[in-house]
Amino acid sequence: MRIVRVVVAITAFGLVINVSTDTFGHDTHSHNPRRSADKYQADATSRSRMWTIKSLTGDHTPTMVKGTLLTADHDQVRLQTLDGRVISTSIKTLTAEDLKFVHQRQERMLELNTQPFVRLTAFQSKDNQGVANPPALANFFKPFAKTIRFHWDRDFLFVESTGMPDHPMMTGITAWQQQVPIPQAYTGNNAWKIPLHPVPAQNPMSTKEHFFRGAIALAVNGVPIFNPIKNNGKTDTLLAGELDRWGGHCGRADDYHYHIAPVHLEKIVGAGNPVAVALDGYAIYGYNDPNGKPPTDLDWLNGHKGPDGTYHYHATKTFPYLNGGFYGEVIELNGQVDPQPRAQGVRPHLPGLKGATIVGFEKQSANSYCVKYEVFGQPRSVQYSIGDNGVVTFTFVSEQGTTTETYSARRRGEGGGRRDTEAAPTQKQRGNKKQEEGWVTNDPIHMALDVNSDGKIDGSELRRIGVVLREFDSDRDGLVAVDEIRKSEHGGNEPQGGRGVRGPQSDNGPRQPWILVHATEIDLDKNGMISRNEIVGEAVHAFKGYDTNNDGQLNRSELDVRGGSRSAMGGFIKGHAKEIDRDLDGVVSRDEVVNNAERMFSKLDANSDDLITAEELESGRRN
Repeated sequence: MRIVRVVVAITAFGLVINVSTDTFGHDTHSHNPRRSADKYQADATSRSRMWTIKSLTGDHTPTMVKGTLLTADHDQVRLQTLDGRVISTSIKTLTAEDLKFVHQRQERMLELNTQPFVRLTAFQSKDNQGVANPPALANFFKPFAKTIRFHWDRDFLFVESTGMPDHPMMTGITAWQQQVPIPQAYTGNNAWKIPLHPVPAQNPMSTKEHFFRGAIALAVNGVPIFNPIKNNGKTDTLLAGELDRWGGHCGRADDYHYHIAPVHLEKIVGAGNPVAVALDGYAIYGYNDPNGKPPTDLDWLNGHKGPDGTYHYHATKTFPYLNGGFYGEVIELNGQVDPQPRAQGVRPHLPGLKGATIVGFEKQSANSYCVKYEVFGQPRSVQYSIGDNGVVTFTFVSEQGTTTETYSARRRGEGGGRRDTEAAPTQKQRGNKKQEEGWVTNDPIHMALDVNSDGKIDGSELRRIGVVLREFDSDRDGLVAVDEIRKSEHGGNEPQGGRGVRGPQSDNGPRQPWILVHATEIDLDKNGMISRNEIVGEAVHAFKGYDTNNDGQLNRSELDVRGGSRSAMGGFIKGHAKEIDRDLDGVVSRDEVVNNAERMFSKLDANSDDLITAEELESGRRN
């Protein structure tokens, strides 16, 4: 007898439809394994279809998967292949044809649920979906049950945390990006999701060539673990001095995470017990096996099979430090394991601070912290507190005095995947050296190439010469005439630099969105996408370049000062000051500049995931 159970769950995150098939034995039922397998194969084959999973990494190479639809919600779909494997993928990776099929199945399920004799069961994932006994994987996290929560279903363990460990943080970092630990909302639909039945991959992927963004594992205290190599694909974060005494630091969203195995947790969980779980579902142990002896047969992934035949990874004191890739199946999307939670920043990310060493960290109260550091031996600190309404107040104390900044939590966009919170190195740190040296040029091509406005053209900027020259070629004849260069200086397009150099807009066709025109300059980490932090960060830095008296607002004299804020965003602020001044009080405030940047970003961020991809940029082009 076969009973088809239809479960509909309505939660704050939308409608989830789950269709599962349970088989019950009866007098004439055969329990022959081979016949059962053949029957499953035939049944699965009859209900399966070919799916095309698009790549969002820029190589445009789709993956073909034959399987059946298990579940679909606003965020992702789960497919089951003919061999029984379950694959989760973002809804954004589906083709229009596959998406239409999903919508048709959802409509059909809703139709079935309105018919008589169909039982509707409302549930939340925290109810463990009828699976009473906790899976063995949950036991790894039990020592931290006071600070994390977990629940499960038949396929996954869901772990909720703030990403804030009980131990101190940040102390010992000598290469600091000025970010500090802020609790994250890894809860609900944004919880960590670990497979309970990991499946060995046919072609395991290495962390030397993949997964430079986002987490690759979760520590048993609820703190994510990133690839030891940062997102430039080169830098070993431990050797570079970027990690604290516990192997962690903060990303651009002020999210704390480790980059090496947190072996110090063995003091709490006990020697011989896992300190983390990789996102493919296999455990990560410390330096020794459960028998207390160091392993001697680790493979290239830093793992091996134990006496019970179960595969697991180990920590090592040299690279790769933890899992060197994934023995199990995972989905790589945009350079990271997908799906996974997203960190949510409250302020623009900051550049590295030369000469800084973090010397102390204090938790002053439940939601108040202090990071103490030195810059070339001079003591400084940043104190910050998080209000109940999500407002974060930062107080910076140095020999120059005390300044305070306040930020409100931004709206979290929908969509899967974790925002890239790692700070990729820039060619030069921003500064006002050019103004101090009185550097001035009227050469439009030089100014268009000099993205960071330091008066020099470095190698990375010089590589843009072809793009820049094409931007000046307004008649698209393959030649750049003197008149076209002059037109760029005096034309009516949006300004690129503080001295009035116009952006690379063509006289042919409609004016294009400013972000589209200046995408190359805004994309600081050169990953082919523009993040909300990048555009807001550019706006904040440009504002500070004009705000000479540090009063948080710009008057006409500050905007007109020679040399001001020499960047594309600086030119935009100067050229559009009247439009940015929304309250019409005659001055441009910092909030007005940031809000304007946010509005420009949101117009192109079609799926509200805080990233503008190349596809979204092109979709915003005006014809």
